[in-house]
Amino acid sequence: MNVPAFIAGLPKAELHVHLVGSASVPTVLELSRRHPDSGVPTEPDALSTFYEFTDFGHFIEVYIAVNSLVRTAADIEALVVGIAADLARQNVRYAEVTATPDSHLLVGIEAPDIAAAYTSGRARALTEHGVELAWIFDIPGELGLPSGLRTIDWVERHAPVGSVGFGLGGPEVGISRPQFAEVFARARALGLASLPHAGETTGPETIWDAINSLAAQRIGHGIAAIQDPALVNYLVEHGIPLEIC
Repeated sequence: MNVPAFIAGLPKAELHVHLVGSASVPTVLELSRRHPDSGVPTEPDALSTFYEFTDFGHFIEVYIAVNSLVRTAADIEALVVGIAADLARQNVRYAEVTATPDSHLLVGIEAPDIAAAYTSGRARALTEHGVELAWIFDIPGELGLPSGLRTIDWVERHAPVGSVGFGLGGPEVGISRPQFAEVFARARALGLASLPHAGETTGPETIWDAINSLAAQRIGHGIAAIQDPALVNYLVEHGIPLEIC
């Protein structure tokens, strides 16, 4: 049996993918040429080098640079359709995509236009690529509680069809999880699952905070759990999966 071919042919679900962080190379090229003042390379070879990460901090720098390309609703839609094309090539049939509406609000894209771009892109993902997308809307933790409040306000007013979860991303060091407890409570009241990142670059205490303060139902990354046997047992007993990516 050709194992790689067998795996490639399997229908799949993807539960941890970021709209900006997983932007396809063709889409980033399209956007960098649309916005050449961004400093993001506009040629394929240079862009490939640009994506050679050296550490987590460098990944965040690249993420921020690519995020600076998203300036209009059309840019958002291009990202959505591009990621669907990439997922389809991997035979992914269903994906929960983490998107960060506050990033778009901060550059002046109108709140209803953000929702419309997600909706249009999601429809095209299904019709053009056969991929069903669902949405997890996350807080960029480094922007603190004000970002959390803007995000949940947007979700309460504009969440599109297909919204399934609420998350917390960005750097972990020095970013308190408990500060977002009220925001996550509002998200859960809307029926959204609590899906924060925790324990990727910090210790198991961040995962405990995500469980105790945010009522996490699934943990993004969570690799630090292995350092705490009691935490591992708790995750197993309560059916809280880790998204190891």
